[in-house]
Amino acid sequence: MNLLNSLEEKTKKIVQSVSNDPEGRYKLRYEFYQKYGDPFVKGEEGLGNSELAFMRWEIDRGVLNPMDAKQPGSPWWRSVNSHFLYVATLAQLIKESGESFEGLPVPVNNWLHFINDPNEETWYRAHNSSIIAGYKEANDLAFDETVYERDFMNIVLYRVIYAQSMVEGVTFGILGKIFGNPRGFAVALITDIESFYPKHYPLTKEDIKYVTHRAFNFKGILEIIFDTFFIKPHLGKLYQEAAKWDDSPILLKYIKKNTPIYPIPKTK
Repeated sequence: MNLLNSLEEKTKKIVQSVSNDPEGRYKLRYEFYQKYGDPFVKGEEGLGNSELAFMRWEIDRGVLNPMDAKQPGSPWWRSVNSHFLYVATLAQLIKESGESFEGLPVPVNNWLHFINDPNEETWYRAHNSSIIAGYKEANDLAFDETVYERDFMNIVLYRVIYAQSMVEGVTFGILGKIFGNPRGFAVALITDIESFYPKHYPLTKEDIKYVTHRAFNFKGILEIIFDTFFIKPHLGKLYQEAAKWDDSPILLKYIKKNTPIYPIPKTK
């Protein structure tokens, strides 16, 4: 077994060891940001803030729970998160090995770029290419979720791509300048707003109103403005640009006529 194979096997074991431990998943990423890039200190701004805030929301929602838990998690959300952990952890182990390798997956290379040069742009390219790769990995599992959960998957994806666009210097709307900074408080704040990120899994009837943009109370209108007026008009262009930023052409299969269409038909 060569060194890369050994590192890949070690990474798989690390990710597997926290598979049924949501807090262990969180700790793995927390420790990464303690060690690399912009040091993350709880209560202070850092490049890991938005990722960790989102993972805390996932844990609180229960989607990362073990499948045999009283409240089972989601195979899809667990898979996307596990793949994310895998590519980021593999990059970390490669960095620590002191070796370099050709032909690594795009997200692994992007995390290596981030580790070597931590900034908002390298972070988004590492983070978002990992998310997109996770969506590809879990594509077939998405069909086991409700149609409303699948709608929400698309919303989550286009929001994080929209945030990246601000860092990449593409202006699709002024709100992105606020929500685009991974160091800032915005993601932690917005994940606490239930209309944007429901706290129940499976989604409740009330959650579905927000996911489908049919809640016309104050919080629902805020969400409608954010998604419908600031993001959706630009989706086709947004996905085209993000496919290049993140070297992830699969993203173009998730959009058709300015409408997000993930998941794509099951592979045979």
